[in-house]
Amino acid sequence: MTRDNAISRRTALKLTGAAAATALVAGCGDDDDDDNGNGNGDDGFEIEPGTEITFDGQQSGWEGLSPDEIDGEVNPTLILQEGETYDIGWTEGDGIAHNIEIWDENDDLVEDYETDQVEEPDDDQMLEIEVTDEMAYYVCEPHDGSMRGEIVVEEGDGGNGDDENGEDENGEDENGNGDDNGNGDDE
Repeated sequence: MTRDNAISRRTALKLTGAAAATALVAGCGDDDDDDNGNGNGDDGFEIEPGTEITFDGQQSGWEGLSPDEIDGEVNPTLILQEGETYDIGWTEGDGIAHNIEIWDENDDLVEDYETDQVEEPDDDQMLEIEVTDEMAYYVCEPHDGSMRGEIVVEEGDGGNGDDENGEDENGEDENGNGDDNGNGDDE
């Protein structure tokens, strides 16, 4: 009896197995150029000063709730302005005890920015922080392997901008006094 098939069943199975293995290995690659280590593939989210930043505390990671930019993102990188104030914390959870802390690059607590561990969040799980250049991470201390997000600190005006002093960009005060050079000589 002669074979009509150009390829044997054994060869077909080998080719199918090789193709499946190649597809599996190809799916394991990471072509993201993010070095932030949180796996979310972003370069970070710039957050306006004074904003309330809230998370859903899940043992698998901090899931962003607000502001809208971080909604649904896990362990998003937060870009904050040095010298500015933000409220950060968690308002929902998975029933497991969590807390939130702000750490430096050496995993040391920054300025006592920490909350107690609780299973259900309340108002005590929000921190009002003034951003300093030593801040590097927001973490849940008992789950810091999975609940760790990066903080990137950018230079800010620390609330000392001209608008805060009652002057506009032309040097005029709120009453319109001052010339184009801001010297108060408007005649």
